[in-house]
Amino acid sequence: MLPEPVSRILLIDDHRLFNDALKSLLNEQPDLTICGQVFKASDAIHAVHRSSPHLILMDINLQGSNGIDLGKAIVSDYPTVRIIMLTMYNQPKLLDETRRAGLHGYLLKDAGTTELLRAIRDVLGGTTSFDTSVSSSPTPTDDPFGDRFASRLNLTFREVEIIALIREGLSNEQIADRIHLSPETVKTHRKNIHFKLGISKVTELVQFAIKNGI
Repeated sequence: MLPEPVSRILLIDDHRLFNDALKSLLNEQPDLTICGQVFKASDAIHAVHRSSPHLILMDINLQGSNGIDLGKAIVSDYPTVRIIMLTMYNQPKLLDETRRAGLHGYLLKDAGTTELLRAIRDVLGGTTSFDTSVSSSPTPTDDPFGDRFASRLNLTFREVEIIALIREGLSNEQIADRIHLSPETVKTHRKNIHFKLGISKVTELVQFAIKNGI
């Protein structure tokens, strides 16, 4: 009798405790094995090349980087790799962005073990798995990546993301490289941000970011 094939899973999440807990959980499954752990978005592409995963479980917010864009870049270079976004954000627009990016699943981090394993095996089997519990209404929180915060200030998810990277001190070129955009596109986003917030200086934008916890 042939042994059951084992699927290789790469974990990309900057929360080490969660990353390690997920590794322990999935390594208990006879048909799954963790082939690598990534804690920084900048290490992801190299890890995919090195470990040749069948499936990637990845967070959306990777220290200011957008996991959806990173996932899109990965499947562009490695079209056989399957990707599930595993996130705390109960945001329909992010689920929709995940679909449009050509990724294969979206699951909330508070999902149960049974639900997680079902999603993993469904996606490995060639289907998709998008969490039906993601509500159609905004999450009642002022989280900077949430609908309520962004809509109150007329900011898009991308603009909030760029504000966070500006607060880190990144240049337009560094931001473009981090979130897989052109420097010109980043410049356009920055102009829109300054216009929407009614500010003209980078120092004012950094103060805004600090004040709002971005």
